Amino acid sequence: MNETAAGSPEVVDAAGGEGKQPADQPSFTLGPKDSLEGKLTYHGRLRIEGRLDGEVHVSGDVEIARGATVKASLEASGVSVEGNLQGNVIARQKLTLSGSGQLTGDVHVAKLQVSDGASLNGNVRMGGFE
Repeated sequence: MNETAAGSPEVVDAAGGEGKQPADQPSFTLGPKDSLEGKLTYHGRLRIEGRLDGEVHVSGDVEIARGATVKASLEASGVSVEGNLQGNVIARQKLTLSGSGQLTGDVHVAKLQVSDGASLNGNVRMGGFE
C-alpha cells in the first residue's frame, strides 16, 4: 500500500500501479445466483458474478467474473472482463480482457489489454480522458 499526499492509503494493483484507489473504497459483489436489471450508479468497486442488464456507472473498478453475463452500457475507472459483456464500455483508466473474456460493443479506453483467447468485437477509441 502507498499513501497519498493527504496521508490516506491507496491500493496499487500488481500490474504496475494502474488504477490507484483508496483502500477504504466501498465494494459490492453481485453473486453468481444474483441478477440485476436497471440503472446502477455506485461510488466504489463492483464485482459481477451473476447477470446484469441495464446501465452501470461506477466510480471505481468493475470486474466481470468468469461465467457472468452482462448486457449493459458500462462506465468505470477500470474494467476487467473474464465473462461475457455485451454493451458499450467507457474505461477511464484501463480495460482488460482475459483469455475467457468476451466483449461485444464499442469501447472508449485510456489503455487496453487483450489476452490470448479473449474476443473483442466493436470499435475502439483510445485516450481523451484528461
